[in-house]
Amino acid sequence: MSQIQIIPIPSVKIIEMKDDLFSILLESLKQSTIHLENDDILVIASKVVAVAEENIVFYSSLNPSVEAIEIAKKAHMDPEFAQVILDESNGNYTGSVPGAITTLNQYGLLANAGADQSNAGEKQVILLPEDCKKSAEELHKKILEQMGSYVGIIIADSRTTPLRLGTVGCALATYGFEALLDERGSDDLFGRKMHITVRAIADQLATAAEIVMGETNERTPFAVIRGYPINRITNNEEVDLNTQITAEECMFIGPFVRKQKKG
Repeated sequence: MSQIQIIPIPSVKIIEMKDDLFSILLESLKQSTIHLENDDILVIASKVVAVAEENIVFYSSLNPSVEAIEIAKKAHMDPEFAQVILDESNGNYTGSVPGAITTLNQYGLLANAGADQSNAGEKQVILLPEDCKKSAEELHKKILEQMGSYVGIIIADSRTTPLRLGTVGCALATYGFEALLDERGSDDLFGRKMHITVRAIADQLATAAEIVMGETNERTPFAVIRGYPINRITNNEEVDLNTQITAEECMFIGPFVRKQKKG
């Protein structure tokens, strides 16, 4: 494998609702004197995608339920924020710790259903993009049509890992390249067959990109990964990373799900 570069692309402006994200990307690339090349991977923070797509909830539009008020007390958060979390997870949560409610929705098991108040305005909550896969596909096609470069896309978010302190990157959606590398059936160094190893390439690349993108006041919602040997795929080969495993199959929460069903 050749040397891999991770190139941060600061935004030319703070991205707001109704902004043209593609135009801002072009201007940001120009300011950073970076031209997208064939087989680059562009990593984009899910938050700016959500903001540009106006996927934001305002406290003034909410009327917290009794359930939201009760769980907000346990989680030490505003009842309005708790209501957003319940709405985004269809009430599918397992419990809470101070600052977070553990939820399950279309993007998996995650804190607060992916809803976030950081870098949002006062009494506002930024949700996850409504359809990350569609957003990734549209951006990939715009870059190909207008810039002439075949670029893989990752829409990335941060996520915590069970029993580990800190966040890592997570690919909510990808487009244009093979995001999972299935090594089941391959031999290890001693000739043993691999049975469960599927490498989460997109998640690994998202984590690498977040090193330069940051999560606080860096204003760097884009990063270019150059040198990783992507495998281009057709539209028919695209997969939804969030549907590749069921809750029952998950080694972390499967035992709890099965126990609940038995009970």
